[in-house]
Amino acid sequence: MSEQAKTIALIQDFPFEFYGEMYVAHLANDRQFYIRLGDICKAMGLDAKSQRRRIQDDEGISHRLINIVADTPYQGGMRKQEVTFLSIRALPYWLGTIDAKRVNPAIYETVVRFKQSFAETAWQIYRSDLMPPEVLSEMDIYEGPERAEIGEAMDRIRSVTKRLDQLDGRMTAIEARMSPEAIINTRQQWQIKIMIESVGEALYESKRGKLPKTQCHALAQTDFKQQFQLPVYSLLPEQRMEEAVNYLAQRYQHLRPGAKLPEVFSDGIQQNLF
Repeated sequence: MSEQAKTIALIQDFPFEFYGEMYVAHLANDRQFYIRLGDICKAMGLDAKSQRRRIQDDEGISHRLINIVADTPYQGGMRKQEVTFLSIRALPYWLGTIDAKRVNPAIYETVVRFKQSFAETAWQIYRSDLMPPEVLSEMDIYEGPERAEIGEAMDRIRSVTKRLDQLDGRMTAIEARMSPEAIINTRQQWQIKIMIESVGEALYESKRGKLPKTQCHALAQTDFKQQFQLPVYSLLPEQRMEEAVNYLAQRYQHLRPGAKLPEVFSDGIQQNLF
């Protein structure tokens, strides 16, 4: 059983309709919603294994693809089995990138319309990141009042999301300063970062290419944060630094039995300068 399947469990189902088809969104204990990749691929006439490989190779959404233990039909009954799920958050992006010529002919037109709408929506959301305001104003003159109004609304939304991203970064820094425990310094943060990357590389090699490298590195970082109950690894309490180094060393040796630990593990714990 994979590390993900051990920690994530489904807790509630929510049926929903999407372009005339009924699906089930599954709420998991990480408070995220997922959909069975096999279910939506079957409804669209797509090969689930091929789509799984496509998603794994796409750095934009590979981290949104996970395995969860779920009930599956078996010999007239049900059994628990690892099933591939895709985060609902990644659904629009994935649908926007599939080859419409491969889907069921009955839904071809629907998929094409969605892809066109997805492309237009992506432009509206990110246009203020790509073009200066004076160019957008000139474009809006020729778009007509309704489309111009939509564009301006999207610009405001994008501005808000940028500020939220900035606030998230500031909140992390504030939490670190407010913590009653001293956290690791910048040198130690770099050391932990390189160690986690080493574990991610070892995981990638152990999977023999079955998982993309970016996903393996993301899994290594998620595993570390879950192990030490951290939102980000840089908030690791200084007093747990040695424990963290030992944990990462053990993870590396588990994935690469008999292999020599990377040099970063023998550099010693970088101490505070003050």
